[in-house]
Formats: sequence, C-alpha cells, structure tokens
Amino acid sequence: MFGFRTHGRTSSPSLAVLGIAERSAAEAYAALIATGWSEIGFGYHGTVHAHPDHPDVIVRFARKADGFGDYAALLRKGFAGSDGPHAPRIHDLQVSRCGALMTVGSRLTNPARDAWWLAYAHAVIADHPGVAMDEGVRDRFKVEWPAHEPRIDHASFDGIREDFRAAWPGYEAYVASLRAVSPQGLDPNIGNVLVGVDGSPVVNDPLCDDGHGLWRSPLARLLTRYADVLHRLAGETRARLSKTLVPA
Repeated sequence: MFGFRTHGRTSSPSLAVLGIAERSAAEAYAALIATGWSEIGFGYHGTVHAHPDHPDVIVRFARKADGFGDYAALLRKGFAGSDGPHAPRIHDLQVSRCGALMTVGSRLTNPARDAWWLAYAHAVIADHPGVAMDEGVRDRFKVEWPAHEPRIDHASFDGIREDFRAAWPGYEAYVASLRAVSPQGLDPNIGNVLVGVDGSPVVNDPLCDDGHGLWRSPLARLLTRYADVLHRLAGETRARLSKTLVPA
C-alpha cells in the first residue's frame, strides 16, 4: 500500500481514523456502502462518498489510480497557491498494490448552475495561453454555457471578468501555477470547479484520466516505466515468434 498524508497533523481525518480498512479495487466500494459511506457523486473511474457522522469530509474511491492521484501529489509537494482557497484539502491518500485509489478530502459543494462566475472559472482552466484550443473542449463548453466562449478575453465575459478578478484575485494565478507543474493538460469539464466553505471557487479534479504516478517516489516511477518497457518488448517478441512459427 502506497500512501501519504497531505496535511499531516495527527488529528487529520485519515482513512484509518475514519475506520476504513478495506481498500482493494474489488471490495472497497461495497465496504464503503455497508459502513454508511453513501455515494454522492461519481466520475469516469470512481465514486465520492459521504457519511452523516463525518459531515466535513468525503472519501473518493477509484478502481484505478487516475489523474486525481497526481493532483493530490502535486498539492502535497506544494506550488504557488496550493495552500490557498482555490485548492482542495486532501487529508489522506492510499494507492493499493493492485492500483485502487482512495482519498480523504474536505467536503466541497456544487455551485449553482446559473452562478454568474461559473463559466468564467471554467474558461480560465480551458484557456491555454499560446495553445490552440481543442474543438472538443470548445464544443463541450458551449453546450454548458452557450452564451460564452471558453476564452477569458472574449467579449462575452465583459463585466464578469472584472467582477471575478475583484472577488478572487488569486484564482487565475493558481490555475497558471497548476498548469506549469502539471504533467498533462487541464480538464475544464463540468464538475471540476466546486465551492469551498468560504464560497470560493475550488479547482476540484483538473487532471485527465490517465495517472502518471506522481504519488510514488522518483525511483518507483522509474522502475514502473522500466517494467512497462519490458512488458511491451516481451509482447512484441511473442508476436514475432508466433508469426514465424505459423506454417506457411
């Protein structure tokens, strides 16, 4: 089991403190439900769970360690703004040997779909300076917010842009810092901006599905890449041998 504590005080609500012992890909979901951690949300790889006895935290379970594990690892390492109001608080993270990911984080809330600032908060994530916008990103954005373009300098954000920057002057700097340290592009999909207890927009799950293993040590990541290369070469060798052994 690989793990870390992002905010390391002994009082932090770790999985162990919460009484969560089952963390395998096969059994963890059922164990969470059975112990009162009801499902309140889901994504491509995982589910989010809450418990009435622990109203301030959520547990996220994913059958494979995905981009959220990388995000938590970046927050643990620290970068400009990672301890500020626009970053989630991740109290504990565990990755099982079979690759299942479980995290404990502070509970956030969904913003109102008609919040005046929501489209702009997502546009900050979508708008990569100097990078041509993927049409798929633009199309998905326009489905959610047809009155806006996913570019922060677009005229549709006149007034909203200025009010947003006055309300949360550190948000764009936080996204820029995150983009600079991220191993992949940021994901502006709906649900990746939530609301903190103080009403601030929080960048919740901005890295795409594939995990890069940033929660591991540099040596462990190197060994994993080496093992992947060996598996690939072995597969190619088996494929070549099977072709040569097939009768003409």
